[in-house]
Amino acid sequence: MMHAPYSIRTNQSTQKVEMKVNGTFTPQDYQNFARDYAKMAASIDAQAFTLIVDCRDMDLLGTEEVEKLKGSFLSYKETGFRRVLFTISPAQTIIKMQLARVARQAGLDNHEIVTE
Repeated sequence: MMHAPYSIRTNQSTQKVEMKVNGTFTPQDYQNFARDYAKMAASIDAQAFTLIVDCRDMDLLGTEEVEKLKGSFLSYKETGFRRVLFTISPAQTIIKMQLARVARQAGLDNHEIVTE
């Protein structure tokens, strides 16, 4: 069995939720992610937490993936994180543009895209 193309870890002591996204999600991966995300979101006081999403191993998004990503970003907004940080590599200029555009469309005003 393949590993999920994502991981979600909650660190109560640093008040951070660390997510890592790899490759491209299948429809089943999106369902699993939504379930796991909802479980995590219900277990924390999101206003005190920073969400850090490591996108360095993420593939470019097609039109269908962009819509699903927008749904995820709306979830991040609804959850009410204090801050949302997306980490990308310097070579990911197109992904940076995709993330910025989708965050804007979702109204995710408290996000930042950081290059590492």
